[in-house]
Amino acid sequence: MKSFFFLTFVLLFYTDISAQSAENLKDEVWQKELQYWHFVKNNDTSAYRTLWHDNFVGYPATERLTRKDKISNWITDAYNTKGRRYEFLLAKKMVNPFGDVVITFYDETDIWKNDRGEVVLEEVYKITHTWKEFGNEWLIIGGMSALKRK
Repeated sequence: MKSFFFLTFVLLFYTDISAQSAENLKDEVWQKELQYWHFVKNNDTSAYRTLWHDNFVGYPATERLTRKDKISNWITDAYNTKGRRYEFLLAKKMVNPFGDVVITFYDETDIWKNDRGEVVLEEVYKITHTWKEFGNEWLIIGGMSALKRK
């Protein structure tokens, strides 16, 4: 009987630790997503590219597969229109951990305002990123985004 209680205690303790670890992973990777969008907001393409693995391949909101060397082109293109200020909103749908791989799912709203603070363009994208931990660093190894239809 003692072994039954001991085994039950160990299993409950292990389950609690596993749940905490999964929650920590979710939070850690979600913070990386927030960092990603702050780099976009600040037009910091150099820092933005540090979030991507060298072998990344994914579908940004285009029909072409993109590798790391072209991943920040959309930011440069977006900031080419003078007199616009960028803001964003994120709506987290799910963060799904699998050990050293975490997949994020969320909606992102691009909000472009003119110098008077008026919204001149607003678009909502559904986005997924697959993050993998390399040592102590989380990097995006795959992803996809698409414009949401209203």
